[in-house]
Amino acid sequence: MGDSSLILYIPPVLFSIVALAFLLLWRLKVTPAWQWAAGFAQTAAGFVVSTFFTEPYFAAFASGMIFIGAAYCYGSGLMEHFKTLQHNGPRLAFVACYTIALVYAVYWKASLVDQLFLTDAGFAFLLGWSICVVTGRASRAIDKALIATTWIVVLDCVVRTVFFTFFSNSSDNLSDFATSLYNLEVTVSTITICMFFPFTALGASATAAIDRHRTAASTDELTGLLNRRGFRDAILSDFDSGTPRGALIICDIDHFKGVNDTYGHAMGDRVIRALANELERNVASCGRIARFGGEEFVAFIPHASIEDAVGIAESIRSGFAARDWRKQGLAHSVTVSCGISSIDECETTLDPAVDRADSALYAAKEAGRNSVFFRSPHGVPDTISSDMGKLFAASSRVSK
Repeated sequence: MGDSSLILYIPPVLFSIVALAFLLLWRLKVTPAWQWAAGFAQTAAGFVVSTFFTEPYFAAFASGMIFIGAAYCYGSGLMEHFKTLQHNGPRLAFVACYTIALVYAVYWKASLVDQLFLTDAGFAFLLGWSICVVTGRASRAIDKALIATTWIVVLDCVVRTVFFTFFSNSSDNLSDFATSLYNLEVTVSTITICMFFPFTALGASATAAIDRHRTAASTDELTGLLNRRGFRDAILSDFDSGTPRGALIICDIDHFKGVNDTYGHAMGDRVIRALANELERNVASCGRIARFGGEEFVAFIPHASIEDAVGIAESIRSGFAARDWRKQGLAHSVTVSCGISSIDECETTLDPAVDRADSALYAAKEAGRNSVFFRSPHGVPDTISSDMGKLFAASSRVSK
């Protein structure tokens, strides 16, 4: 090939570089989808085989299979990125049907036009199917851009298929592919409009990795709840225009050290997850929950009164105490104590309310545990009223 044909080398070089970049990102655990690297590597290989291999039948069949493999991997990469089902069964069934048709077009009819039609139409269908599966999950701007650029690739295939099948007098000889107008067109479109796709995929993968690290930094690994940092960030985000208003509940598992020491840390972890589930059942729909550390949990219920919070805390306490642990090897029930406080209008942070709720929790522990106590914003430590706490809890049970 002369200097004018150097353009044919550009797609395999570019896609090889992108494939290596995705392979590195996968090895570094930046992206969980190795399929991106496989897809771009196959695209590079497809260009090499179709253009530079001299045996026409092998080149036509092998490149057709390589490109459909690339479409399959791109679809898998999209589904992995958007955390959807892979739908491997139906997609593999389509690839099997495509393979039979490709064998017929190449080895029976020896038709370049039919082979190109099958390759482009199959690629567009398989990738378009995957886009339809994931489109509803795109929320970030970069993810929407990824969907858009992937549709551009599909549209490019469709337009090329229609034009070269129905409106072009191209040679039908398999050996003429390398010098065909089709080969020049697919090369030019690939290194222009279609190159938006791999770079958008890189950007979407990097953004997803950043979000995963941010989520991990604010989430408790054992329970999936917010941690202390995530809780404070979430409250600030919820009330970015002012001071939070509502009630705060602090829950602490009674005699938790004894559970750990007697039954082991695995049992302790199960107990912690059970309380997390109880909190989610009672609070997730109306507030924020976090594990502050060890066996201590915090819940914030926006715009809730002390009475509302005591009712919720009592539901948590009674529900947790009623759990039967015998099937899990724990011979006795496990209980939880709760301390509650509301946020005063003059307070600009949650810290004073946390301190009061913690003080109320301490009083609940001192009073015998397995109870709910509260402390008002203007109270002092010795004014924590167990009678009022029990009264609110009782009225809550009556109203249910």
